[in-house]
Amino acid sequence: MSVRIFKSTNTTADGKVLPLEEFSLYTDMKGATVPEENAARVIKKAEEMLEWEIPFLPLSLYREFFTIGNRANFESRYFKRRDMALYLAMAEHYEGKGRFTDKLCDVVWAILEESSWILPAHTTHSPSYPGTSVPEVYNRDRLHGIDLFSATTAATMSAVYHYAGAAMESVSPLINERLVYEIKERTIRPYINTVFSWWGPYGNRTNNWNPWITSNVLYVTALLESDTRVRTFVVKRAIESIDNFTCWYQSDGGCDEGPGYWAHAGGSLIDCLEILYDMTGGAIDLFSHPLVLAIGEYEAKVNIHGNRFVNFADCNGRVVADGCLLMRLGQKSGSDMLLSFGAVMRGLAKPWLNASAPYRSIKNMLMPELDEIPPSRAATKTYLDGLKIMISRESEDTSVGTFLAMKGGNNNESHNHNDVGNFIVYKNGKPVIIDVGVGKYTRQTFSSRRYELWFMQSNYHNLPTFDGVGEMQGAAFKSTDEVYDPESGAFSAEIGGAYTADVGIISYRRGARLDGGRAIISEDVSLRDGRKICFHFMCAEAPTVKGKGEIALAEGMTLRFDPALECEIEEFYSEGLDAKTAWGTENLWRIHLHTTAKEFKGEFVIDNVIEMIIFFSVKHSAVLRNKFFDIGVRFCV
Repeated sequence: MSVRIFKSTNTTADGKVLPLEEFSLYTDMKGATVPEENAARVIKKAEEMLEWEIPFLPLSLYREFFTIGNRANFESRYFKRRDMALYLAMAEHYEGKGRFTDKLCDVVWAILEESSWILPAHTTHSPSYPGTSVPEVYNRDRLHGIDLFSATTAATMSAVYHYAGAAMESVSPLINERLVYEIKERTIRPYINTVFSWWGPYGNRTNNWNPWITSNVLYVTALLESDTRVRTFVVKRAIESIDNFTCWYQSDGGCDEGPGYWAHAGGSLIDCLEILYDMTGGAIDLFSHPLVLAIGEYEAKVNIHGNRFVNFADCNGRVVADGCLLMRLGQKSGSDMLLSFGAVMRGLAKPWLNASAPYRSIKNMLMPELDEIPPSRAATKTYLDGLKIMISRESEDTSVGTFLAMKGGNNNESHNHNDVGNFIVYKNGKPVIIDVGVGKYTRQTFSSRRYELWFMQSNYHNLPTFDGVGEMQGAAFKSTDEVYDPESGAFSAEIGGAYTADVGIISYRRGARLDGGRAIISEDVSLRDGRKICFHFMCAEAPTVKGKGEIALAEGMTLRFDPALECEIEEFYSEGLDAKTAWGTENLWRIHLHTTAKEFKGEFVIDNVIEMIIFFSVKHSAVLRNKFFDIGVRFCV
C-alpha cells in the first residue's frame, strides 16, 4: 500500500498559507497559558544554567569523529549549548525580569559563531564538500547543508528570537539582526535552492530525517519569513516531502525504525501537520486521515507496560513516548486509544523543553490537564502486517500476565538489526527474554562495519546459529510465508531465508503463540546436512539451570525445552551498550542450547506453571491412580 496523505486528499498549499503578520502559533490552543508548575520548572533549570560555562567547541573536537570515531565528545557540548539557549530564552519569556538576558546573548552569540551547525557525523549532507572533517561553509559563496541538527538548531534559534527577541534587543539590535540572517542562510536558503536526498526526490525511501527536518524548516519559515511567496514555496515543498515519507508506510502505520525513533518519525509527522495547521489558520487539517491515525496508534500498540516497548531495531530497553503529543492527536482524531495511552505516558514524564523539537516541546508546556480520560486498555492480540510483527498479551491490563512479541520482516529495515524471527517475553510488565537494544552511536554504527557490533548480530538476539553462522544483513535476507491467526494470535513464518545459502537450510519455520500464561516458540528446522544448531536466548537477569530441560528465568518464569539439548549459560559485559540504564545491570546473560543434527523439531515453552504429580497410595483405586499419574495436575501461579 502506498498512501500520499496530501495527494490522496487533494490538499495543496495554494491560497492557504497565511502571511507572517496574520500567522499565530498554536492555533488550536488559543488563549492557553503555561501552567505555573511548568514555568517554575523551566525557570529553576535556567537558574542553574546561569552558573554554567558555555561549552568550548574546538576544531580538534569536531574532527574526533573522523580521527578516532567518537561522536559523543563533540555532540554532548553541542547539544548543551542549544539546551541552554532554549531554557534561558523561555525562562526570560515566562518571568520577564531580565535575569537571563545576558547569559542568553552569550550562548546565542557562541552558536552563531559556529562555522557549521551540521554534526561531524552528518557532513555527507553538505552540498559543497561532503564528508570532510572541517566545516566548509564560511561565506555566502557556498550553500550550507541541512542535517537533522542544523535544522533543530535553526528551529531553536527561531524560538529564541520569537520568545526572547525583545529582551536581546535591549542588549543590541545587532544580535537579532544577525540571528535572523544566520538562520535564513543556513536553513531557508539551502532548502529552496538545493535538492536533498532525505526528502525523497528520487523515489528513494526516506526515514525520520524527512519529517524531523521538515517540521523544523516549517517552524523556522513560519516564525521568520516575511515573503509570502517563500512561505508558500516552503509549504509546497514540505507537502511533497511528507508525501514521500508516508508513501512507504503500510496501512497499519508501523514504524520500522522502532518505537524509540517514532518520536522523530511519526511524531515529527504530527509536528508537521500541527505547524501546517497554524500556517494556514486551520485550512490544512489531516489529523483524522486513517494513515495518520494508524501511525499514531502504532506507538500505543507496541507498548508493553510503562516505559517498556517492543524494542526491535535501534531502540533502547526503556522509552517514554511523548504523552502530550499523543493526547493531542487523540483529541483531534477521536482516538480513545491515543488519548488514554498519551495520558499514561504523560504520567511518566512531565513536559520538558527539548531543543531537538522546540515547536512541540513548547506546545507541550502549554497543555492543561484533562478532566476526563478514558481508561487505558491494551489489545490482547495485535498484528502489524507491514512489519510482520505479532504481539500477544494475557491481559488488557499491561501490568498483568505474560507478554509475547515476534517479528518477521527483512534485514534491510531502517535502523536494522539482523533479527528476522526474533521474539521477546515479559511477565507482569517486566523483562524475561529480551532484545538487548542498541549501543551508543559511534562512527562504526552507520558504516559498512555496522554488523561487526555484537548487538546488531542475530546471535545476540533470540535466534539460532548454524555451525556458528548467524543471519546476514540485506533486503534479500527476510522472512516469507508469514501466517497470522487473528483468533488465537499465533504467528509463524519461514525464516530460513534470513541466512546465507551455505548454511544449508532447506526450511526453517518458527512460530510463536501465547497459551494462557505460557509463551510457546515452535521450531521446525530442516538442513541439507548435519550442523551444530545453537539456539540463543538473551536475559537481563541471571538464568539458572534447574535440571535437564529446565532453566529458571526472571519473574519466576521457567524455560522448558527438549532435555536432549545441551545447555550453557554465558555471562558477559555489555560493551558499548548502556545496559545499566536499560536493564539495571552492566552484565547480560546468553543461554545457549545446542545439538548437532540435520533437523530439529520441538518447542521452547516459557511459563511459570508448577507441575505437581499427585501420588496415590496403593490403597487407592488403580483407575484413579493411573489417571493422575498420566496427566498430572497443573497449578498456574
